[in-house]
This record gives sequence, C-alpha cells and structure tokens, in this order.
Amino acid sequence: MTEETVERKSVTNIQSEMMFVGALYKQPDLYVSYGGYMRSQYDFSDEACKFFYDMFEIMYKTFTQTIEEDKVNMFMSQSDERLRTYKRYKGWKTISSWMQVADCDDFKKYYNLVKKYSLVREYDRNGYPVQRILNHRLFEKWEAKDIYRVIRSQADKINTVISAGEDSVLLNSGVESQVESFLSKPDLGIPLPWAILNKMFRGCRLGKVIFNGFLSNEGKSRNMMLLIAYIVLAMDEKFLLLSNEMDEDDLRNCLVVTVINNKCFKELHGIDIEKPEEEIVLGIYRDNNGNVIERKTNENGDFIETEEEYKHRVATTSDEFQKVMQVAKWVDQKRQGKLYFKDVGSDYSDSALEFEFRKHRMLYDVKYCGYDTLKGYRIDDWQTVKQTATKIKELMKEIHMFCFSVFQLTDDTVYTDIFQLSSNNIANAKQIKHVADILMLGKRLHPDEYYKYQYMSISDWGEPQAHDLKKDKTYFCIKVDKNRGGNKNVIPIFEINLDLNTWDEIGYVIKREKNGA
Repeated sequence: MTEETVERKSVTNIQSEMMFVGALYKQPDLYVSYGGYMRSQYDFSDEACKFFYDMFEIMYKTFTQTIEEDKVNMFMSQSDERLRTYKRYKGWKTISSWMQVADCDDFKKYYNLVKKYSLVREYDRNGYPVQRILNHRLFEKWEAKDIYRVIRSQADKINTVISAGEDSVLLNSGVESQVESFLSKPDLGIPLPWAILNKMFRGCRLGKVIFNGFLSNEGKSRNMMLLIAYIVLAMDEKFLLLSNEMDEDDLRNCLVVTVINNKCFKELHGIDIEKPEEEIVLGIYRDNNGNVIERKTNENGDFIETEEEYKHRVATTSDEFQKVMQVAKWVDQKRQGKLYFKDVGSDYSDSALEFEFRKHRMLYDVKYCGYDTLKGYRIDDWQTVKQTATKIKELMKEIHMFCFSVFQLTDDTVYTDIFQLSSNNIANAKQIKHVADILMLGKRLHPDEYYKYQYMSISDWGEPQAHDLKKDKTYFCIKVDKNRGGNKNVIPIFEINLDLNTWDEIGYVIKREKNGA
C-alpha cells in the first residue's frame, strides 16, 4: 500500500491539546512533572491552545501557582497585546470550559497524545510517510517513543522532546576546547566549609550527589545543617531541604545555634559568643555577672513580674541575650541566600520527592538541595532504598542540582574500626554505593579507643604534625568510601560539640605506631 492509497488522516489532535491545557489550569502542579518536556512551538497545532499554554507557563513560573479567574485576568491585563489575544480567544470562558471537561487523572494520557501527534507533524514536515503510521492498526496504542522506533532507521534529529529521541554524542571530538576551557572555568563547585573534604570533592558540583551515613542519633542532621547554613548564608545560594525526620522548629533552632557557634559564621557576623541549643530553647540567659536571670516570684512561687517585664529585664541586663539576638537578626536580614524547607514526613515517596525538587528548581532557581533521611517509603528494605537513591541521582543529573542526602548506618557500626568502615555498614542498602557520586561514612570515636589513633594537622607552615587525641574532646571521623571527584586517601577528623553543633575539621586521622602506644 502506497502513501497515496491509504486513507488520509489528520496530523493534529486538537481535542487532546485542549484537555491537556485544561487539566493544567485545573491542577497547576501537574506542570512541575511535565513542563520540562514541553515545547509549545512544536507540541500545539492549535494557536489558542498554544497561547493558553504559554500564558500558563509564564504565569506559573512568575506570577502565581494558584489558578483563579481574578488572578488570570489580572495577569493577562499586564500586557496590552496579551490582553487582546486573551479576549480574542474568549478569555476565562474558554479556560473554564476546558477545565470542566478535563480529567486530571487522565493527564498522562493527554500528554502522550499531544507528544505523539507533535512527533507525527515533525516527521510530516520533514517529508516522512506519516499516513502509513496514522493508519497503522496499533497507532492508537502507540506512544511517541514507539513512533520514533518505527521510523528511526531513516530519521535525522527531529525537533521535539521525547525520551527516546536523544542523539548520542561523539566523545573524541571537542576534547581540546574542553581542556582549554578549564583554564578560565575549572570544574569546581561552591566550597564546603571543611578544607580537606572540599579538596577531595572539588566542592558541591551541580549534577552530583553526596550520600552521608552516620549511626542513629550521632548528628547526621546537625552536620548537614552546618553545610546548608554555609551554602545559604556564606555563599548566598538558595537551598531546598526535604526532611522526614525533623520539623520546622527543630531545624530553625539547629540553624541558629549553628550560626552562633561555628567559626566560619563568626567571621561573617562578628559576634563572639558560645551558646548551647538547650539554653536557647529553654530561654536561659545570664546577666553580666554570670547569674541566670529568672522571672521574679513571691514566697509561694507565684509570678510577681509580668512576662513583658521579664523580657525587658533580660533584654537590658544580659549581654549574652543581646548577642544571640544580634546573630538571629543577622540571619533574618540575609536576603540573597534562601533556605526552603518542606516536611515530607507524611509522604516521602519517590514521586513526592521528585515533585518538590523539580518545583523548586523550576520556580525558585534552587540549585542545591538536601534530603534527611534516605530510607524506604512504607517498606524500609534495600530495594526501595536503592530505588530512591537511584531516583535522586538521576534527577540531580537531569535538572542540574547538587544534593546532600543522609542515611543511617547499621547499629553494629559502633564496633567497627573507622579504617574498616565500608558500604557493608549501611543499614538496609549497601547497594547505594553503586549509584553514589560520593559516599561518606561517619563515626564518633569512643574515648576508650583514643590511644589507637593520632591525627595529622593541616597547617600553612611546615610539614603536617602528629597529635594525640585529648580525653576531654569529642572526635568524629568521616571515611570517604567512594569519590568520583578525586581521591579518598585520608580520613578527615573533626572536633565536635553537638550541644553547640560545631564541627571543626582539625586534620586527618592516622593509626598510632605500635611503639608509640
């Protein structure tokens, strides 16, 4: 059968385009999952559908994520030309009618139809025999990728976005220019607040994921908060934190104590003070003589001082309180860096995580994100954990974000020597090492084993020096089990104080020579 003898069918499906656009206006967040794959100049054959889609896209990204008649009309009226076109296509009346007939549960079906006919039209414009495809007995069941497979043997690049249509690249071409480009723009990310780890990883590089595992209750969320605070407040970047462990108040408390006590922030806000989180959340402050300021009571224990009087007395008699408030004000006034937080405790499925990452990348241009804690959704087994780790890795590569994700080590890790830590110590899913760009495994050293180790300090003067561990200090080591960004030859050691949330990288740990025991 030749192209001329088959029944000639339309290369458009305007009904599916209307349903697609109507569903978007009806449930705007659908755009987060599908918008990145749309190319309106190719995907819509109907000018009205293209116009309303283009306006929705601009509106969702820049104006509002809530679609209501008044808001849409207000948006359209911001441009005379836009408003004229809006009225020509009958405005909200058209949108409303499309919303009424669209079924959001069928949105994926609408999307597949739009993309399928978009591809057919592109092949048609390029002279391919699309009528044979349109008349094929399986055409109704096909998706765009199936049509691509049918015709790919004679296809050049077609200008529409489908997952099956991406070309391979020639790696042994452009090598010279790439190498030269590193002279002006080295392959580095923004720095981590720890010198050794930063050098090992070449910073927080977009498209990469760091998985960091500690034992339960050993500070994995607090350690991550220091990194987050540094990215947001020192580097002035935007960061998204998704957590199924800690709530908003816990994290805000952790943020302020982190900024108060760590040296890298003191250099920025200039306030010299140490203050444990427990005292901050209990409202415990001392006067300038070192005495705890308490609300006045009578002999029966009843308050004889109003709450406002007590607050005023603290504010006017405690330098400590004034310094804490100065730091808090400094954090509040930082405007360029932003820390977005979403509690995903009720739904941390792969699809929910993907939605939030895509949404914040798309709407707020967030390039850095974190996930606390990596674990299986509903079924906490190795398969679901690895699946989530793989999803995060693939997504970061696709949308060009950096992610720092924490997870839990097995309980028996406490008995494992720091030099022997490996992916076998990962609770439920040692297989995440396979997908990780960087895998870190952290452990607090027990004072009874201090005698086994020393640390080499990093200094600008002379050779590194060996130091003994001090009994009155708490030490934490992080072993880099996998590193696609560089070496993993040393194990950084930190002096930590979880009450202050300080993580001072003091060098790298070594085993003590036997004759030095």
